[in-house]
Amino acid sequence: MKSPSRPSVPNEDIAATYDRLATLYDWFVAPLGTKTRQRALELLSIGSDERILEIGCGPGHALVSIARLLDGTSRLIGLDAAPGMIDRANDRAVRSAASDRIELVLGDARSLPIADGAVDVVFVEDTLELFSQEEIHTVLEECDRVLDTGGRIGVVTMEREGAEDDPFVRTYEWIFDHVPGYDRVGCRPIYARRTLEAEGFEIDRRERHRRGYLWPVEILIGHPS
Repeated sequence: MKSPSRPSVPNEDIAATYDRLATLYDWFVAPLGTKTRQRALELLSIGSDERILEIGCGPGHALVSIARLLDGTSRLIGLDAAPGMIDRANDRAVRSAASDRIELVLGDARSLPIADGAVDVVFVEDTLELFSQEEIHTVLEECDRVLDTGGRIGVVTMEREGAEDDPFVRTYEWIFDHVPGYDRVGCRPIYARRTLEAEGFEIDRRERHRRGYLWPVEILIGHPS
């Protein structure tokens, strides 16, 4: 099978798609990742006083879960490029009585509005695969920059390595390539582990899972080397 191609639409257009679909994504897509999301947070072993950044926070499912782990000395930032997702995340935080522990930022993962060394943990769920390979390089550089000494990263993504001939992956990529407009969704399986390692991250933990017994995803926990 051929290697995944560069996304055919700009990331700004992909963000606009998720802005329009924010409510549907919140109701129907984000819940599919509940088990892998919770497992990733478990593997990150977030401390109650740590500073956390979630890139691509979407409608805030992970944010409210993380907020329950933190105390008053911590900082939790959720960043997303889609205004509709920020609105959904804010609504969820308010309903969960967690809005006082969550700071929501409309921003671009390729140029994080976060100071150097400002966070202890970066969490990225279903977001790296929305960027081209060149842009993933930039995003991971930004993750490295904002992580403090001893910081760590958690990634949940559609991993392509070892799944090139997986029926779900083959079908998904066929749809991406042949269904008009589907490329505006942006996400495709990527070689996540090797990309993280190429960008200077060491992988401490790696687990493969299937959402709904069909959708192959990988959890990667690592740290800057």
